Amino acid sequence: MIKNKTINVKYRTDIDGLRAIAVLSVIFFHINEDWIPGGFLGVDVFFVISGYLITLILLKEIDATGTISIICFYKRRIKRIIPALFFVLFFTLLAGFFLFAPDDLFVLAKSMIWSLFSAANIFFFLSVDTGYFSKGSDEFPLLHLWSLGVEEQFYIIWPFIILFLLNFINSIKKRLLIISSFFVGSLILAQLTIVSDHSFSYYMLFTRAWELFGGVIVALVVHSGFKSKRIINEFMALIGLFVIILSFIFVTKLDPVPGVAVLPVIIGTSLLILSGVTDDKTYIGQLLSFRLLVAIGLVSYSAYLWHWPILAYMRYVFIEIDYTITLIILFVTLFMAITSYYIIEKPLRKRKLNDKAVFLWYFIIPVTIFTVVLIIVVQGIKYKKDFIFPWHKLNKVEANTLPVSTYAYNCQYSFFDVKAFSEKRCVYPDNIAKANAILIGDSNAAHYLGMLIEFSKNYKFSIRNATQSSCPMIFDGEFSWIYPKYKEGCSIYRHSIFKEVIKYDTVIIGGNWPDYYHKENFKVSFEATIDKLSKNVKHIIILGKVPTFPNYNNECEVRAIKNSYLKCSLLYNNKRRDIYSNQYLRKIAKKYNNVKYFDIQNQICSSTECSPYVSGSSVYYNHGHLSLIGSKRIGLKMIEENDRMLKIFESLRGKEQIYQTFISSHSSNLFITFTVEPQFKNVQVAFYVYREGKKIDTQWYSDKLSYKLSKKKFGKGRYRVRYFIVNNKIKDPGKYKNKEIGFSEFVQID
Repeated sequence: MIKNKTINVKYRTDIDGLRAIAVLSVIFFHINEDWIPGGFLGVDVFFVISGYLITLILLKEIDATGTISIICFYKRRIKRIIPALFFVLFFTLLAGFFLFAPDDLFVLAKSMIWSLFSAANIFFFLSVDTGYFSKGSDEFPLLHLWSLGVEEQFYIIWPFIILFLLNFINSIKKRLLIISSFFVGSLILAQLTIVSDHSFSYYMLFTRAWELFGGVIVALVVHSGFKSKRIINEFMALIGLFVIILSFIFVTKLDPVPGVAVLPVIIGTSLLILSGVTDDKTYIGQLLSFRLLVAIGLVSYSAYLWHWPILAYMRYVFIEIDYTITLIILFVTLFMAITSYYIIEKPLRKRKLNDKAVFLWYFIIPVTIFTVVLIIVVQGIKYKKDFIFPWHKLNKVEANTLPVSTYAYNCQYSFFDVKAFSEKRCVYPDNIAKANAILIGDSNAAHYLGMLIEFSKNYKFSIRNATQSSCPMIFDGEFSWIYPKYKEGCSIYRHSIFKEVIKYDTVIIGGNWPDYYHKENFKVSFEATIDKLSKNVKHIIILGKVPTFPNYNNECEVRAIKNSYLKCSLLYNNKRRDIYSNQYLRKIAKKYNNVKYFDIQNQICSSTECSPYVSGSSVYYNHGHLSLIGSKRIGLKMIEENDRMLKIFESLRGKEQIYQTFISSHSSNLFITFTVEPQFKNVQVAFYVYREGKKIDTQWYSDKLSYKLSKKKFGKGRYRVRYFIVNNKIKDPGKYKNKEIGFSEFVQID
């Protein structure tokens, strides 16, 4: 064996031109999918080129030395891939440290660790909600490294496979047959797993290998001495480029990728490569050898590495990408690609070093340094170290945007559960054996719960929450348009609920009315439901739909903690889908004396516009739902302003409550204020303090009690207070004696 012998493969400018087309298609697709709908297929073009060049280099090495030096092969790959990659990773981590919220930085750090070991594709396959085309994936700075992971894994195993084929399979036809079987098998697996597990199909080597094998087959054909006439080459080149361009235009992310929908691109790229084997360039080959295209092709690897982190961070801090930001992205990507190529990639690839030095300085040392730094970052986030993030600000912001579903008394079910009609925790306040009002409908009813709780405190009524996800509040009938995931549970819920709701004085109904409004048979069925209810309960309140904000991002305020220039309250664009459906609901309510329509339009909308921000703070947790704190805040504001809509709840006014409580945390302390209504002054009340479900302290009521817990005494954790009447000296002692009268909300001490 001739050690470290330089293996030369004829440089082809047309392949660099093809690389330029591939990388530009990917970049433009990532900026705006409408520009080049199939632009993501540029990655598949890269796979074919890589399979071709790597195989041809290995075949040439075998011709020159009689074998393959695995160490030399890996050394060449390290020098080609690692320097530019680590350069990008360094700046990506640096930017993430200064720009990212903790959860995002945590994902970045973990994905970077996997990327260091050629496994980014496996990380994103195993991670939740990081499908390549899934919502939010465009803000993962290293998502694009999945393709590099696929190539690197192929590089690890391919030299051994080709050595085996050349040593044990003498026939060129048999070698081609074996590789072709690999090609077909991988393609079939990709096609079969698209439906059953699309992330696996998209990210994994087993389902992408066929694209690399497309290039391998071309290399084997070329190495066997393939020659063709000029006219044949012209035809192959023309067909190849035409098929690639058509695929870029007509294939979209909705097509079965990476299955047969990608096959034309693989064939087209293979034909283009095959057509340029001879020195006599085709017209297409000359076009691809245009100087500007070749120049872009030379920096295509660096451009690919840089474009996605730049784009991801721009989306992260600007939310919306306009044309000015697009130009900035293109300029910065080109600048960093050129810088990376001429300062990092090219010099370090050309530098003469022995095998040990390459593995030590290009791989082992930088990987070790990166790993240590990333572990420190991950641990810093895990244990909430201040050098990572101002956590006290984060806790407040996140509390403002939590949905109702995060609270114990939510009782909004995805699948029907009869417990919603009987569980004590589903009632507020939970000292009441039987509530006098019930909340029904979907999540657009449930998100009013915070507001209704404030109203219940003010008007002394109690309310049970018995809502069902994605389920229109219609008693009878079956509807094909209900979301399949929830259809069975919704059907049981709708057919079971009537006999339950008539037990209550007041029924409060909410729903995603704009979505239901135009659905088949909805109006007739809904009106029949209201008519049936009106004859069986005292009061009905129909809750209107709040405005929808398609571009609302509840993480904006978290991001603004580090990016103070973000003005989240200005980043909205409401879509008044609620107007016509709410008008319809008002019309229905007017038909009945005991049906009232309620909405909060005057709290969210002015005469000209609407906003998900009230008094500068968000009251939404996603584009169409109120957060629990936001719902409460609006409720308190309506009470303070004596909003005209509150008259509707006068009919629910009940008798006096036994207690009022307030629980909060500040500076690592827990404060509890407990006040009993005047008529219960002689009642003896105890409250038990719980941390993580375990009782840790008991205190006695004495008229008005203010109690402080310190984490120095009790430690960090999730606290709740439980109240009991333990003695009674009022007129009806049997009514309240030894009676549990309620729970506080949860409070976290960090």
